[in-house]
Amino acid sequence: MIGTASAQVARFRIEDPLPDELKGRVAELMHSERAEDAEAAFRAAKVDDGHLWRKHGVLLLRVETGCDDDLCMVIIGQVTDQAIVPRLTLRAGPTITVGDELVKIWGVVSSLFIFEGREGLKIHVWSRGDKWLADACGDCSFGSGARSKEDPLPPPSIKSSE
Repeated sequence: MIGTASAQVARFRIEDPLPDELKGRVAELMHSERAEDAEAAFRAAKVDDGHLWRKHGVLLLRVETGCDDDLCMVIIGQVTDQAIVPRLTLRAGPTITVGDELVKIWGVVSSLFIFEGREGLKIHVWSRGDKWLADACGDCSFGSGARSKEDPLPPPSIKSSE
């Protein structure tokens, strides 16, 4: 595992209005991702208007229509000059927890974003360059990293030929 001894954690909501410079690209994205209700989806789109997309080109976009309770479409997208390229789409709550701890997963240094799921469950999403990895997490803590299974699977059954 790679990281600092005392990781910093930030918690925030995807709740900012669309900045003017993203409106055209978000409208195009909604037409490709939500063709049936693209206009309503565009009007209901919120972003995290922080340093992620401005410095790193990573946009966290939440569409607050067509939700199931508090679980709405959340798109993690790569912002380019012409478009927003969706990298991962989730149904998640509005709050995200992010830390500065880096963890090596399958040989790639990754950073963790924790999204809220249904009934208190969490969705761990790992940034791996321009790719993303998601896993469901019931009772896990921040920065838990990759672990070996505690209870190994039983050996495969031996089938007798009859």
